[in-house]
Amino acid sequence: MLRVGNYLELDKNQYDENWLIVRKPDELPGFVKYVPVLSPSPELFRKYRDAFHVGAFNLEFFDQVYVPQFLKELIENTEALSILQSLASVSKEKDILLACYCGVESMCHRSIIAGILLGMGAEIDAEPKYLKYYEQYQILNKK
Repeated sequence: MLRVGNYLELDKNQYDENWLIVRKPDELPGFVKYVPVLSPSPELFRKYRDAFHVGAFNLEFFDQVYVPQFLKELIENTEALSILQSLASVSKEKDILLACYCGVESMCHRSIIAGILLGMGAEIDAEPKYLKYYEQYQILNKK
């Protein structure tokens, strides 16, 4: 089963694999697989950081700016899509934690990843409301 979580939850004894899905890790423990292709682009990360530092990173920014751009980036990235499809398949066989540094999961790219994986049929411990990201992904992917 897959799970999305915070960097502090990485645990080589609890999961078969621990994936860090960030643009650039502060540190990388030896048991962690670094998968930057499932993280926001440098441009989107800068938008997030800029909004965060001026107090403008909120649910409205996340829904109207962050989510659409991140979904577009995923759609255009065949490597990311291949990894997501592989994760959906392997989720029935392995316990994998997908982690980043954000404290609030619902306003983090990992909630978007979780929603897409839910829609792909993955076994994932994630909020059912995240499925809305798969639906948005499907709409954008048809354009």
